[in-house]
Amino acid sequence: MKRIYVGPKQATIENSNFFDFSITLLGTNTDTNISYTSFLTFEYWNPDNNLKEITLYNKELSKIHEPIEIMAHNPMVVSKCTLPTNAKIVCLNDSTLLDILDNKIKTHELFKGIVPMLIYHIIKGSEFDYENLSKLLSNELVIQHPKGSGGSKTYLCNIKNYNQIKSLLISNEYYSISSYQKDNIPYNIHCLIGEKQIEILPPSIQELEIIDKIEYIGSNYDISISDNIKNKFIYYCTTICKKLQKLGYKGVLGIDFIYTNKELFFIEINPRFQGSTKQIDKLLKESKLPSIFEYNYNFFNNIEMPSTRSMKFSLFNNK
Repeated sequence: MKRIYVGPKQATIENSNFFDFSITLLGTNTDTNISYTSFLTFEYWNPDNNLKEITLYNKELSKIHEPIEIMAHNPMVVSKCTLPTNAKIVCLNDSTLLDILDNKIKTHELFKGIVPMLIYHIIKGSEFDYENLSKLLSNELVIQHPKGSGGSKTYLCNIKNYNQIKSLLISNEYYSISSYQKDNIPYNIHCLIGEKQIEILPPSIQELEIIDKIEYIGSNYDISISDNIKNKFIYYCTTICKKLQKLGYKGVLGIDFIYTNKELFFIEINPRFQGSTKQIDKLLKESKLPSIFEYNYNFFNNIEMPSTRSMKFSLFNNK
């Protein structure tokens, strides 16, 4: 049975030979790839555009008449596609659990008390009051909609732009408000969860564009991390993954942290592959280890995989 990757970028899988074919928004549109690079007009990372993304995937999936297995960059999105009877999605977690992890407010409640978090206030868009919140928190506020990715719906609010930001908030929807942590270091880390196995891969520093929005633009894995921060990564990621393991989660996920005031603070979970998956897959290949897609697939099938502790930039090196 052929395996197909469905997701935003063909480049995500370019270091792997795990797939026979790919359907992507961005790609070469040649040989084993179908993509829409030449006329993609929407921000694919914004969840508001999921329906447009699904429509494009449906168009191509309907043309496939042989048996296929689909591994999705974002299983929540692709699970909403109209699949032909010959196709099935693999590596798909329980929808209720995915809904919790895809919602920042619900996720904070799930992990409250077991990993350090910033102080958050939860308010409706209609209740946003910069003057009061700035007194409670700080002059610069981070405002996040519970559902967003790549920085979509994450705003940096201050005394100069608060009226503009307020106009963007949806009146009857909830947002989390926290103090903007100046000089923080934003990290992302891939983890893999099997039935009896947890793999914590090397973290990256996220490269962000910060104006009125806080948007993800890239990742850097060739970084220096103190033993103190390494130990925090290992402990907090293990704690998070063990809880998810008990809840039945399997496969890949990404965890965002920021380091500030000598602590590593949990920010959110992305229950899917990441923007930096291409880079981590390249590191696995350079370390003579299987592809991250093979780990994901086999963990869902309760197959034990090689330890990743020896890989390049591993948190466990020199321990």
